[in-house]
Amino acid sequence: MPEEAQSRVAPASRDANLTTTQLIIVTGGRLALVAAFRIIYPLQPFLTGELGIDLRTVSALITVQLAASMLSPIGGALADTRGERTTMSGGLALFASGTLLCALSPSFLAFLIGYILVGLAVALYQPAAQAYLAARTPYTRRGWALGMFETSWALGALLGVAPLMQVVQETQQSAPVFWILLVAGLASLALVHTLLPDGQRHAPNETQRVEWRELRTPGALLALLFMALTLCAYDLIQIVQAPWLREALAANEAQLGQLLALAGIGELVGSLGVALLGDRLGIRRSTAAGFLLAAMCVTALPFAGQAWTWLLPVYLLLYVSFEYAIVASFPLVSAVAPAARGTMLALSSAAIGAGRVVASLVATSLWLTFGIGWTATITAAILCMSLLCLLVVRPQE
Repeated sequence: MPEEAQSRVAPASRDANLTTTQLIIVTGGRLALVAAFRIIYPLQPFLTGELGIDLRTVSALITVQLAASMLSPIGGALADTRGERTTMSGGLALFASGTLLCALSPSFLAFLIGYILVGLAVALYQPAAQAYLAARTPYTRRGWALGMFETSWALGALLGVAPLMQVVQETQQSAPVFWILLVAGLASLALVHTLLPDGQRHAPNETQRVEWRELRTPGALLALLFMALTLCAYDLIQIVQAPWLREALAANEAQLGQLLALAGIGELVGSLGVALLGDRLGIRRSTAAGFLLAAMCVTALPFAGQAWTWLLPVYLLLYVSFEYAIVASFPLVSAVAPAARGTMLALSSAAIGAGRVVASLVATSLWLTFGIGWTATITAAILCMSLLCLLVVRPQE
């Protein structure tokens, strides 16, 4: 690496001393966000009745939160210039406002505004948290740190979505869910703001700026395209699985929550797999292998979806492979432009949001028009296309 680049990276990487307490606080702070972000997927069929709207309209809730999450470059720039802890705290405050709005006024407009705020919360918290952990962990150990952080995605389904969907099944209301999420968000805000050491690591006399030149390289641009394609493919299946399974297997809200808990188990295995094996096997190799396996599972999903006994193992393996590959890609992206790490991670979150927005706009219509077979085929094709981008992405650390 050129000497100038090394001097710019140094302030962001010199504190490679992440503690277990810091990792737990940052990871725990994401749990409530993940639960709110993910519960809207299985909650869609229920909200059509509660809010008196059709499935295409309720899918707008997914679109707005994903569109808002595309503003993550703001979160990355704030993390690079104002400090990660401040940025994470701001995200959690927005999250509390959004869930409060959904809890107080269960109308479609309230949900729409509330989920815009949830998306903005993710836009601030996610890149700041990843930058905080990456800057305190050497690249050779970053798969472990970010892998443990990404267990929050799985735990949000296991500890959040599954029991909250059971609450919906028993109460036939969505408001209690958002009161619970509000309390969890406020608790996370208190822990991050009071117990997490300040994320600002720059020397007092150092000029703080975003190194945009680092972000215009072919490797950085292709890494962003790679993230957009892979998460577009992920959400094409994620968005339609609840209505598809209600139609194919007559699944109710509790069963959909349990199925998402199974996905959470698979994702937890995938995240822990990256934490334990990713650095040893190689990040790029791990990412490629995971997405190839995910493409095969997606292709098999329409055939397996004819009976629970076939669906469950394929579904579990799909989420293990998807999560392993997605989590393995984060350490790679964090090392593509180390002089602007927070902003690069934020741009990757924006690329993820863009891919997911595209999926949210077309997934329901694609499934309603052509069925799960074509939806799965297109998903697998997009995953294969994304791997072509991965071939030219190289870490700079």
